[in-house]
Amino acid sequence: MSRRIFFLIALISLAVLGTAASPWTLPGGGLSAELKDHVKTRYGLDLTVRGRSTFAVLPIPRVKFENVTLQFPDGALKAEGGTLRGELRLLPLLFGRIELSDFDLAETRIIGSVQKLQAVNWAEIFKERSTETHARRLVVSKSSVRWTDLKEANLDRLNAVMRWADASEPLAATGSAIWRDEPISLDQVSIFPDLLASNKISPFSITLTSPSARLSAEGEAQLGDTPRLTGESTIEASSVRDFTRWSGVDLPFGSLLQAFSISGDFSMDRRRLSWPAVSIAMGSDKLEGTLGVRFDTERPVITGTLAADTLNLADLFAPFSQTRTDSGSWSEETIDLTRATGTDLDLRLSATTASLGRLSLDDMAASVLVQPGRIEASIGRAAFFDGTLKGRLSLAAQNGQVDFKSQGTFSKVKISPFLAALGEPRWITGRAQGQFSFDGKGRNPADVIRQAQGRSSIELSEGEVVGINLQDALRRVDKRPLLASLNWKGGRTPFERADAQIVVQNGVGEVVEGKLSGPAVQARLHGQVLLVDRTLQMIAGISSAEAPAGQLPALAFDVTGDWDNVAVTPQVRSLIERSGAAKPLFPQDRVPANEQGPQAIAQ
Repeated sequence: MSRRIFFLIALISLAVLGTAASPWTLPGGGLSAELKDHVKTRYGLDLTVRGRSTFAVLPIPRVKFENVTLQFPDGALKAEGGTLRGELRLLPLLFGRIELSDFDLAETRIIGSVQKLQAVNWAEIFKERSTETHARRLVVSKSSVRWTDLKEANLDRLNAVMRWADASEPLAATGSAIWRDEPISLDQVSIFPDLLASNKISPFSITLTSPSARLSAEGEAQLGDTPRLTGESTIEASSVRDFTRWSGVDLPFGSLLQAFSISGDFSMDRRRLSWPAVSIAMGSDKLEGTLGVRFDTERPVITGTLAADTLNLADLFAPFSQTRTDSGSWSEETIDLTRATGTDLDLRLSATTASLGRLSLDDMAASVLVQPGRIEASIGRAAFFDGTLKGRLSLAAQNGQVDFKSQGTFSKVKISPFLAALGEPRWITGRAQGQFSFDGKGRNPADVIRQAQGRSSIELSEGEVVGINLQDALRRVDKRPLLASLNWKGGRTPFERADAQIVVQNGVGEVVEGKLSGPAVQARLHGQVLLVDRTLQMIAGISSAEAPAGQLPALAFDVTGDWDNVAVTPQVRSLIERSGAAKPLFPQDRVPANEQGPQAIAQ
């Protein structure tokens, strides 16, 4: 063969190869009609092509259609606009048939309806497709998803790949998207559609991650009349507070919780998601028990029974620490229960040790109930500073206001370590028992306090008043009254019983009965506790144990100041009246209030 003929053949071959590799623009109708029939017959989808159609043979037979629309006949899903690319199977093409082995859908807008998707008979669809040759891969890129009945689930910048090479292999998918301005990633999902189509159990696995949460699960899935998932799952949130704020998913106390995880065996159907044996981590605390979520109610309901060795309740009670401003006054900020009551909750809790700041509850059994605009928490039993404690707390929103109610009882509580745990001086000892109730209503904490009503009583037995020896103070008053005011601190005063009752009306607590009985002294307490100003205005009268009832106290103390800085000082006038040198300055006989006293006394 001459060189000239060789070069001619080479040029012709290159021209043929170039022509085969270059895409050909085809007139509408023929190729798109063939593909339309193929997509309709094989996948049950309606295809419409409004733009240009191109075809290329090398290196792989492929087609491209611009400005396409793909949709289910019932409108459950619709992909509108964008470009559809596909690789063609070679053997069917030789016989004049169009069959796609791969789909690539780019820059399209997907519109879906959750209700219509739920109504699709997926088992029948997979059953029909599992016996036929289908596309091995579907790629969706640079696209968006909009839901007609689930606006909060819209996705942008969707990129996903689904691959199903053979019926003997699982359908696998990965992808990523932007949801609520944050990236989410479907790291992997796999399932066997042909098993599901024949109402058999299919292994499955899924891993989904977001900036603040991660979900992974694997197990078995089944369709049919009662679709069901079973297996093992792990749900993790680096911050429940951030997750609820970002996702818009309202969880009970979601705005108060930080790191959180749930793991264990689970089962799920249309009515319920349950963990028969679940392990929950909240920070460093570990809880175990059962947990479930019901879907067949008006609102999702979370129920559970959980137990822990240690349980830190500080995050849950954080809003109570925010009822005061930095200046110490009650907050005027509106109380909002919406974010904390987004989902119903019915939970039973027990803990070997539960802590709330410096306070500690041992062997605690409690319950928490959350309903729309309502929170109830109760302690059925708890060991509290060597005693016992029971109580109940409720918050209910109504007509723009919050109704606050609390009540409780305590018995044999060691008062001294309790005061130390609160950061207060240990000024009294003994074992305490009593009860309390407190109600208030308002738009903010300040309103609740201003309208507060309630009653409390406390009884202390076999204790001591630390920091003063009242018996010694009485002796010094008898001898040198004026010097007693300068030297009254120090020592202890033992007592057999001390009790007080306080009645609260409109934010003012009145001490209706307060007394102390000891071997050598007795004391009476009266005055007010001003809740609004957080101040005390009380007087303590001290007498010897033998003093008859009704006699004026030998010594009186003013108990005043704010709650964080209480001042106890002797009444100077009472000391002056007891001074022999000062007696000529005061009348010996007290004049009744309804009579006029003398203008002067001559000695």
